[in-house]
Amino acid sequence: MNAVCRDARTTRRSSYFAIDQNFLMRLRHCLSAALILLAMVGMAFCATAAHAAEGMQLERVVLLYRHGVRTPLPGEIQLDEAYGAAWPSWPQPPSELTPHGAVGARLMGGFDRRRLAAAGLFPARGCPGGDQLWFWANTDQRTIASAGALAEGFAPGCAIAIGHLPQGSEDPLFHPIEAGATAWNAADAVAAIQSTTNGPDALTAPHADALATMAAVMGCGHDRDPDWCSPDHWRGNLSLSPDEQHMVLTGPIATTSGTAEAILMAYAEGRSMQDVGWGRADPSRLEQLSQLHALLFDIYARPDYMAERVASVMSRRIIDLLQNAKAPRLSVLVGSDNNIVALASVLGLHFKMPGYAKDDPPIGGALGIEVWRERSTGRRQVRVFYQAQSLDQLRRLQAQDGSAIPSTLDLPLDGCATERRGFCPLESVISRLRRASMRAQ
Repeated sequence: MNAVCRDARTTRRSSYFAIDQNFLMRLRHCLSAALILLAMVGMAFCATAAHAAEGMQLERVVLLYRHGVRTPLPGEIQLDEAYGAAWPSWPQPPSELTPHGAVGARLMGGFDRRRLAAAGLFPARGCPGGDQLWFWANTDQRTIASAGALAEGFAPGCAIAIGHLPQGSEDPLFHPIEAGATAWNAADAVAAIQSTTNGPDALTAPHADALATMAAVMGCGHDRDPDWCSPDHWRGNLSLSPDEQHMVLTGPIATTSGTAEAILMAYAEGRSMQDVGWGRADPSRLEQLSQLHALLFDIYARPDYMAERVASVMSRRIIDLLQNAKAPRLSVLVGSDNNIVALASVLGLHFKMPGYAKDDPPIGGALGIEVWRERSTGRRQVRVFYQAQSLDQLRRLQAQDGSAIPSTLDLPLDGCATERRGFCPLESVISRLRRASMRAQ
């Protein structure tokens, strides 16, 4: 291991890519600006190699990805610009991964290959054996195409199978409620969510600033504003549908979450700023809009009742992938944001990635779970983390070198007794997943 790797190993902090500032100061005195960028590239992968140097062997990795940049979903946009300005059109059909989004996913696949090669899990180049990789996507075009782009980035030119059920069907791995693969009752769900959150208005109350930002981006602030522009109308409700089969959400979370996400997608797509909230959105405002997007998950994915059911089949599958000695070295599952939030909730985790609000899964990012074996004892430890490109990296499709390396955030699990910081005994992680897996039918 070179000197850069040794320094990165001994100065690790909570971030997977933490960099010792004194070390960087020494580099600045010794190297040109170009060489500093090269050193940063080396450090990003030395952190992975450092675990191996400390007597740890990486055995298996599970990555739950959110699809890449897509076009707006049907019905996603629930608000129109206050005075009738048209929403920008997209050249691709609704709900689909864009060519821009595919490039972003390929960049992440290449990043995964370099990082896992640094850990010794895969060679740096060439086509891995078919038993070493498993890619599985939800049944939407955006998830299937994202998985294909990730695989192409990971192993360019290699024939990697992308598994999925028939397009448009309900895969119980990602949609267990819709597929009837878990017991779920709408009345019980409403009662549990109300008890956990105190209702939609309690969730929006701390975020009046974000709602005001949405109103400004949507063109409010004039004499003839629509009623929804006024804080007096920022009230919502969660109730049972008349047929008692569904939940009905009304109010600002329902109207702003998808609307905000459409604006975030336009920015990540690289659209002109005039097409991003009619020129009224900037990075600080986008982060506030991200908060409104995240609030929807506080209803549908994060409360225990919902999380244990949305992540039920996923938890059962991940238990097998983590415990089975014959499982692939790398398993990549490509779904949606609610899958990630539900799994994070089951594990008792929260996250905040650069440019996004707390607990809002970044576009094209992944929640990762790694199994490491201690060489001296044979004990297996788990590391959980989040990795994602920033909105600006997606927008510019920056090559992942120097400062454009995706952010990686370690997610230590509460209550894990381990002498290795950032790790948790495999049995502790399995026990958390098992509670949700028992909801699967």
